[in-house]
Amino acid sequence: MYILSDFLKSGDESVQPDFLQFVKATWDNIHKDSNVFRYKIKNLRERIVDKYLLQLNPDRSSNRRLPEQIENVCQPFDKDKFNFTKISNDEIIFAFANNNNEMLLISETCEHFLIVNVSPISQYHSLLCPSMHKCLPQVVTVESLQLVIDIILITKDRDLKIGFNSLCGLASVNHLHYHLFIERNVLPVEIAKCKHIKGPVYCLDNYPAPAFCFEVTQQTIKASENIFRIVDFLLKKSIAHNIMFTYGQSVTADVKREIVRVIIWPRKNSTGAKQLAAFNVAVCELSGWFPVYDGESFMKLTSEELEAELRKWKYDGFDDLCEEIKKLF
Repeated sequence: MYILSDFLKSGDESVQPDFLQFVKATWDNIHKDSNVFRYKIKNLRERIVDKYLLQLNPDRSSNRRLPEQIENVCQPFDKDKFNFTKISNDEIIFAFANNNNEMLLISETCEHFLIVNVSPISQYHSLLCPSMHKCLPQVVTVESLQLVIDIILITKDRDLKIGFNSLCGLASVNHLHYHLFIERNVLPVEIAKCKHIKGPVYCLDNYPAPAFCFEVTQQTIKASENIFRIVDFLLKKSIAHNIMFTYGQSVTADVKREIVRVIIWPRKNSTGAKQLAAFNVAVCELSGWFPVYDGESFMKLTSEELEAELRKWKYDGFDDLCEEIKKLF
C-alpha cells in the first residue's frame, strides 16, 4: 500500500512513482490482461463542436451495469446493493493512505482505493473510493474533498480531471466515489470567465449551466472546508449537484496563471434510474465534455443543441442560491 506523499514530485524523482504514469501503466495492464471490463476502449472518435468535446462511446450505453434506483440526495448506504467492496481484486489499481503515517496502523477501514471503471467513458477512466470499507453513501465529506485536492495538487498535471456526481445528480452507485479522468483536451469550464460572489466564492459567467467556482493552489487556506460549506448547504436543501476538479485559468480576470478550479453545479434532481439516450447530463457533460452513445447524434449534434440540453438541467433558482451563499462567508 502507498502513502499519498509517495507520489509527491520532489527530491529524487527517479525513485519516486509518478501518479499519473503509474495509473496509466496499471490501467493499461488490467485492460489488456484481464476480463473485468465490460467492453474495451479503443481509439474513441472525437469531434470538437465550437468549444465542446464530443467522444463516441456506444458501448457505455448498451454494456454497462444497470444503474441503481436513486430517490433521495441523502439516500442511506445499502449493503445489499452493489457497492465497491464487492469488486474483484483484479479491478484494483492500488490502495493508499493519507500522508499521516499513523493511518498505516489503523485497520483497512481507513484505506482509499483507486479502481478501474469497468464501464469506462474513456481510456484511464477510474474510480477513487475514499475510505472504501467504511461503506459511506455517495455524499461528499470534507475529508474526501481534501483527499481529492491533495491528489490533484500533487500530480501537477493539467490532463487530470476528477469529477463527482451526487445522488439524484446521475450517480449510478450509492457508495462514496469520485471519477478520475485523464483527458488532454481543454474543457470549456477550464477557461470560462468567472465573476465574484463573496469571499473565496465565484461563479461561472455566461455559461449555459450556472455553477459556483473556487480557485485552489498549494497556498489556499481551508479550501476543502469552504467548498464543503456549499456542498453541505445543497445537501440540506436536497439539491442534486455535480463537481469537477480540474486545472484551468485563474478565476481572477487580471491574473494570468493556471490553478485548480473546483466547480460545483446545483442542478435539477433526476430521480429514479438513469434514462439512457444520446447522452446523459452529469459532471462530464456539464464541463463541456460529451460522451455520446449514438453515431448519428455524434455526427449531427450542434453547439446550440448541446447548450440547450445543459440548460434543461440547470437549477432554476441559482440567483437566489447566490444570495443565500453570501450568508455562509
